[in-house]
Amino acid sequence: MQEMLLAIWQQDFDQLIQMQAVGLLVTCLVVILFLESSFVFLPLPGDSLVLLAGGLVGMGVLGPEVTLLYMPLAAGLGSLIAYVQGQALHGTSFMGHVERMIPDGSLPRASRLLHNYGFWAMFSSRFVPFVRVLTPMLMGVSRLHLPRVMIASFASAFLWALVLSLVGKFVMATPVFAQHHELLTKCLLVTSLGLFIIAMAAIAIRLLKRPTNRIR
Repeated sequence: MQEMLLAIWQQDFDQLIQMQAVGLLVTCLVVILFLESSFVFLPLPGDSLVLLAGGLVGMGVLGPEVTLLYMPLAAGLGSLIAYVQGQALHGTSFMGHVERMIPDGSLPRASRLLHNYGFWAMFSSRFVPFVRVLTPMLMGVSRLHLPRVMIASFASAFLWALVLSLVGKFVMATPVFAQHHELLTKCLLVTSLGLFIIAMAAIAIRLLKRPTNRIR
């Protein structure tokens, strides 16, 4: 794992291929997206990783199936796990802990999206961290029709991954940015790590400072 991250950091993609680590990289991306879409208390950097994957597709390191199939499938399955959590945990004390973990305004925002747009809320909330997990959870709490939730989950996941990966691919393929591949890749890696650390620190502070509140 350390050698793989070092190869990406140094833009040594030939070494990455020689190490046969491309499969491990794809696996890591898929697992992170699945976990990030499943559990609100795991604020993993999904957006920046999809951008990074799109850039790697643009450079020929990864195949397009990674961003067009594997990653959307992982994110869609994660949303279904969040839906099941909403069904199973509704009315339990753990839902109070969930409310304490998320940033202020995330739960009301997800509730408004769901109330105003129904299943279409999945498409807009997919682009908002935390909210993209809360929306399917609230769908589970409301016990909305599972087949429709499945369609909305996978369709929104595909749209989200497609848009962000195309942005990443476009940036890496644009001549004006071509000479800055190494810098851009390092920025995405640092941003991913930085966002994860900040989010985890924010969750820890909220859990330590705020009293337990139950979701109304």
